[in-house]
This record gives sequence, structure tokens and C-alpha cells, in this order.
Amino acid sequence: MIKIWGKILSDDKIIKSSTILVDEKTTTFFDMLKNLCQSMNIPTPVLLDKHVYDFNLFNVCTFKPDDFVESVIFDKFVLEHINNSN
Repeated sequence: MIKIWGKILSDDKIIKSSTILVDEKTTTFFDMLKNLCQSMNIPTPVLLDKHVYDFNLFNVCTFKPDDFVESVIFDKFVLEHINNSN
């Protein structure tokens, strides 16, 4: 299990955040993204190879308003893998 932290930022300030636990062996990246967005009550962004690449390489990826089909009122949506210290 890995822990993912989703942050919504506006003017470089966190306006909303949520964490979820994901079983990386059985859950796809898109399913994880969709579940996190549903828990934060925001639309699911378009997932590009770049997002998956950045997350796998840097443990973080950023979605900007242009990555959403629907209009959003924030500047960034950031996913970050955080250490699960259990």
C-alpha cells in the first residue's frame, strides 16, 4: 500500500487536500486519480503519459487547469507519494 496526497493550490496556497491509501499492485494510476478526485469533489483531469512519467520518476505530478475538460477555480492539482510510516 502507498499513500497519495492530493493538494489543490490557488496562488501557491493549499486550499484543499486529501490523502488516500492505494494498493499499487491492483489499482491503476487512473483509478487512483479518479478516486482521489471524487473524494475531493473535483472533476477528473485528462491523464497524459507525462503525468505518469513525472509521478514514477519524481513521486509527484501536477495538473494545471488546461488538463481539465471542465473549468476549475484553482491553479494546480498536485499528486504526491508520501511515505507511509506504519
